[in-house]
Amino acid sequence: MIAPVELKILGIAFAVGLDVLALSIAVGIMRLPWGSRIRLGVAFSAAEVVMQIAGYAIGTGAGQLVGTIADYIGFAVLAGVGVFVVRESYSAEDSPLKIDSGWGLVAACASISLDSLGIGVSLPGVPLPLLPLLATVAVSTIIFTTIGLAFGAQLGTRYKQLAERLAGIVLIVLAVLFTAQHIFGWVS
Repeated sequence: MIAPVELKILGIAFAVGLDVLALSIAVGIMRLPWGSRIRLGVAFSAAEVVMQIAGYAIGTGAGQLVGTIADYIGFAVLAGVGVFVVRESYSAEDSPLKIDSGWGLVAACASISLDSLGIGVSLPGVPLPLLPLLATVAVSTIIFTTIGLAFGAQLGTRYKQLAERLAGIVLIVLAVLFTAQHIFGWVS
């Protein structure tokens, strides 16, 4: 049986992965060469991990300044990112993103890693081991990128929006669960 801590880690990795999957499906439609696909997977993985570390540092610093209120602020940020992701999934605008260019890759990494920043900010209030979380997120990001790129041409944009909505909903659910755990002192 999977422990509650492992379930939380898998839940976070799944939420992050769905966002990556959504963008990877869109990019997969472009049928990039293998070298670009590998670079994209590594870049997405690095962006997710770096943003979670940055968010963790922000959340830890805020926790020292504001006390336990910072935990709830972090949970609110996580829920806010989830709402933003869901809202953006309904946007009719698709910006043409040139992943092959350096700036296009940076923009793509930033667009998929903002949720990780929100997750990172909330982590100081959640008793999760950071290294296993980051390793799981890194591996799952590469897996979701690979799946998205492989099936992007066949799946089309219809499933991209569904994946974005699911990612946002999972982030909101995680924020609610983390808040409830913090309020009620549920032990993991």
